[in-house]
Parts: sequence; C-alpha cells; structure tokens
Amino acid sequence: MMISACGVICSECPAFHAASKGVAAQNQVVEAWHRIYGLNEIPEHISCSGCLGTDEELFYTSRNCVARQCCLSKGFHNCAECSAENCPDLEKAQAVWDEVPLLANTLSTLDFEIYARPYCDHRKRLSQERSRSYN
Repeated sequence: MMISACGVICSECPAFHAASKGVAAQNQVVEAWHRIYGLNEIPEHISCSGCLGTDEELFYTSRNCVARQCCLSKGFHNCAECSAENCPDLEKAQAVWDEVPLLANTLSTLDFEIYARPYCDHRKRLSQERSRSYN
C-alpha cells in the first residue's frame, strides 16, 4: 500500500497508473469524477504514480500540495515521519478530503469503494503510521 503525504491511499486511487491501464480506464475515471466531484478532466490527465513521484508522473492538481513539497524536501515518505505536531501544511492537505466520507450517503457501494474510499480515513491512517514510526 502506498500512501500520500497526507494519508490518502495512492495505490487505490483510480488515477494511480491509469495511463498504463489504457484510455478506456482513463475515460471511466473522467466520467465518474465528473459525476461525483464535478471535475472536468481529460483522459490524458488521469494518471499518477503517487504523491511522492516526480511532477511529470503526478496528477497535476497535487503538484502544488504543500505537504507533499515538504515531505519531498525532507526526504520523507509521508507526513507521519515528521515530528512536527499541528502542522498547517498537513492540515491544509488533509482538509481537502474531510467531506469525502459523506459520499457514502449518496453513492452506490461500488462507486464509493472505487472513487471515494481511498480518500477516506486519511487522518486516522496517518496517525497509525506515525504511531508505528515512533514506537
């Protein structure tokens, strides 16, 4: 399992390596993300190698994530490796995903599992990673 700087499960995100899965998979994500999140993407944008990949391999909306940039500058895999408490950069990155669990009330179970679950429990996941790192 690969997690992002802020605790999202990169390896379960539909954009993770989507280009290698083909245009049909990218089109499916485009349609779902438009329907669920109101995003207007193009298939060529639907691909990512994970939060700590190079800018060229990263979903473009994540390139300017301050938590990601901080992790990269410190050589961390994710923010759990950092000893800073109450980090405003991490809070800003995590806040993006805070409302996603509410989609369980409106999405089908399948859509929720594919297009929302990877972004849920990010705070808890990172906290668990931090506990492992410091124990």
